[in-house]
Amino acid sequence: MSTLRARIAATAIVGSLAVAVAALIPWPSRTQAQPEPVVEPAPTLPEPEPEPRFTQVSHKIKRGQALGSILPDYGVHQVDAVVEAALPWVDLRKIYAGKELHFTQDRELGGKTVEMRYVLDEDHTLVVDLSGETPTASVDEVLYTAQPEEKVLIVDGSLWAAAVEAGLRPADIVRIAKVFQYDVDFNTELQAGARFSVIGQALYREDGSYAKMGELQAVRLENKGETFTAIHYVHSDGETDGWYHPDGTASKKPFLRSPLDFARVTSGFSTGRFHPVLKKKRKHLGTDFGCPTGTPVRATGDGVVKVAKTHGGHGKHVVVQHPGGRVTKYSHLSAYKVKPGQSVKQGQVIALSGNTGMSTGPHLHYELHVGGKPVDAMTVKLPNTESIPSGEKSAFNAQKALLVAQLDELAKPQDTGGPALADGGPSPAE
Repeated sequence: MSTLRARIAATAIVGSLAVAVAALIPWPSRTQAQPEPVVEPAPTLPEPEPEPRFTQVSHKIKRGQALGSILPDYGVHQVDAVVEAALPWVDLRKIYAGKELHFTQDRELGGKTVEMRYVLDEDHTLVVDLSGETPTASVDEVLYTAQPEEKVLIVDGSLWAAAVEAGLRPADIVRIAKVFQYDVDFNTELQAGARFSVIGQALYREDGSYAKMGELQAVRLENKGETFTAIHYVHSDGETDGWYHPDGTASKKPFLRSPLDFARVTSGFSTGRFHPVLKKKRKHLGTDFGCPTGTPVRATGDGVVKVAKTHGGHGKHVVVQHPGGRVTKYSHLSAYKVKPGQSVKQGQVIALSGNTGMSTGPHLHYELHVGGKPVDAMTVKLPNTESIPSGEKSAFNAQKALLVAQLDELAKPQDTGGPALADGGPSPAE
């Protein structure tokens, strides 16, 4: 009996403890939703970029390489057909070391070369389509937007530095120099402070960025107290054109001032120069231009080659006979580009400069003879031969009046800004 009572008491104690513990544990509310367990998404890898269908490969032409030795390396075996397709624009049998051929290859066709591109100049690229059975060719031309442009540059040490400062390229300066090449020798006569005024067009790319100067309409050069003005005029036939002075006479003359585009004069015309080899005074009846061996030498006028051979101290020597009893001579050459009896045109390359004969270094010796007597080619007056046709004078005068007025306006002092100034810097000839 006592044992039963003890068991009942123990059971009561355990039950009381259970109720107490249960009271301490909070029961979830019937109205509160339980949060769902957070499941992290499985990481996903980015889709791989698809391989481009077309790839570009370039080949830099090496010295002595011909097209026939290059194309097969790119899977192109129709060499003659490629040459024939390109002939209307360029002879690909004459490719030059340093230039590049650009090939497009099609991955879906097993890497087959489907196009070849060859840059002809800064505005034109030959495109050969190789995707068909027979190659075809065309030329891509860069398209520009033209806008009127006026530029002024003042030479203060270097013509080239002044050009860059004014936003011109060396090629633009060469174009301007060619306008005045009959009036001024840029090797000897251009002085610090010379001022160029240019009216023409500026060419802009499709993205709106400046590319280069386009057509030149008028140019003025003020140098050593002299002013030279030239107007570009297109004749009434719409095809022929030229540069003319305001009085209607042509800028072009029978003779260029210099047989070189740009060079440094090392010795001028003299009747008593100290000879560096003979060590005594001797007549120097020509002009010496310092230039690297291999510099192209131009005929200064139309004529016929009389001599192209070695001649004593002159070394390799060319003599050209011109109309009107004029003769030009070119000495110390390294190579000939003409033969005796050959007719040549003004500006044609007739030889390469060198260091042959009685010479102390690479240079060109140039002489001009008139009526059998040597004259100073850098200062002698060169005659005009052409002028505006009488039937076109009124049209030329109207165009001239507008352009000269613009040039005069450019010459006035500006309230703000001003012409570009250049502070020295070597020219290509230095």
